[in-house]
Amino acid sequence: MAEDTSKLNADRASPLTSLAWGFGGISVGIKNNLLGVWLLFYYNQVLGLDAYLVSIALACALVIDAISDPVVGIWSDRVRTRWGRRHPFMYVAIVPFALSYYFILQEPVGFTEEDIFVRLLVLMVIMRLSMTFYEVPRSALGPEFTKDYDQRNTLAGLSSAFGWFGGAVLSHYVMSAYLLEGSFSNAEGYKLLGLWGGIWLFIGTVVASLGTHHTIPSLYRPPIKSLGFRLVARQIRETLSNKNWLILFAAGCVYAIQVGADTGTTTYYNEYLWQWRPEEIAIFAVCQAMAVILASLLAPYLSLGRSKKNVAVTVFLLATLIGPLPYLLRLLDPLTDVNTFFSNGTDYLWWTLLIHSCVTNSLAALGFIYAASMGMEIVEEVQAATGRREEALLGTANTMMQKLIGAGGTLLAGLIVSFSGFDDPNLTREIATTSAITSFSWIHVALGFFLPLISTALIAFYDIKRDDHVRRATKLGYARKVK
Repeated sequence: MAEDTSKLNADRASPLTSLAWGFGGISVGIKNNLLGVWLLFYYNQVLGLDAYLVSIALACALVIDAISDPVVGIWSDRVRTRWGRRHPFMYVAIVPFALSYYFILQEPVGFTEEDIFVRLLVLMVIMRLSMTFYEVPRSALGPEFTKDYDQRNTLAGLSSAFGWFGGAVLSHYVMSAYLLEGSFSNAEGYKLLGLWGGIWLFIGTVVASLGTHHTIPSLYRPPIKSLGFRLVARQIRETLSNKNWLILFAAGCVYAIQVGADTGTTTYYNEYLWQWRPEEIAIFAVCQAMAVILASLLAPYLSLGRSKKNVAVTVFLLATLIGPLPYLLRLLDPLTDVNTFFSNGTDYLWWTLLIHSCVTNSLAALGFIYAASMGMEIVEEVQAATGRREEALLGTANTMMQKLIGAGGTLLAGLIVSFSGFDDPNLTREIATTSAITSFSWIHVALGFFLPLISTALIAFYDIKRDDHVRRATKLGYARKVK
């Protein structure tokens, strides 16, 4: 007879530990906001560096980052120190992470195009490596803190909420304070973004590191292991042969192309497709963050009594279908005899895009929360099969390939910008807002629909259920019967 899993309680993290760990996501969100929204546009349209050169610098740094991920992951899984497996890496990363972010957005004076390229590449490598030393161990702490099926949704939701909050507040500050002076091309706004972003990135890493330091004595302490190449290689092969890990791995790789190709698209759309002034849409970032934070906090409750996989597939499908709609309707507008979308500058357009961005970002965030939580369940499945807890390896082996593929996507982003005509030295405002942005948009609409659809279809094959996890956690000693 199957065991009644409703009468089993898994080990859980305290509220303060969960909050401190989740707050660390603010640093990740600030970094993601810089790379996903501002950096390509800033170096291409403000500093005048060709888009393909910007994308080469970003891609090279991402490749180095990808290679460093599993190295740090394997290292932190096996290391034994008086500060545990994870925290020494996190402390080392704090200062270079914050400083590299700051200097990336400080305008280089008197530099040639080659100098700007080399400077960007060096700073990006430093920031990426610092991010690896911080985020790989921090992410690995999540499944260590709690073995509870539902609380893992809470942890992932808190990290997502703080991440969105950090990126959104900075974007709102830069745009609403008129630091961009009516244009996305004003360098002074980016300098202040670098200053405040660096400060809050520093705060986030310190809070996550110090706020979870007290848990070190209770965390898993690995047995002394040989780091011989053959043994480690065999153990890696055993760990990564898990079917469910391979499924999430494949889905993440497909989506990584989309993430890379989408680098900087938001700012190009705002400047040339919708033709907003920064202050007109400054509130967008705040509203999007509020919507995502609300969705992130509700994530544990939306999935209660339900399969994480089923909920994740549903929200990803909705996001895939809804996401490209405004851009597709705008592109169809000049090709039809009727208006398919609202005109630029109208209140209807403003409200429609605000609501659309809040809904799609919330749906995507929910999907990623459940996917991250699903990945935590694989830790115990692998431990039951191999006897090893390798949270960092499972996470970093996945992100390594995603980043390598994402690097290709980032190169693709630069090529799309160049192909669309934005690198043309004779580019006029009229061409930028017509033929250039039209070509740019058609390519991104196609990528933004088909790639997430394939990724979502792969996730449907994941098969760890709630009862499976609870029984496995009980056998491993992480859960107990309710008295």
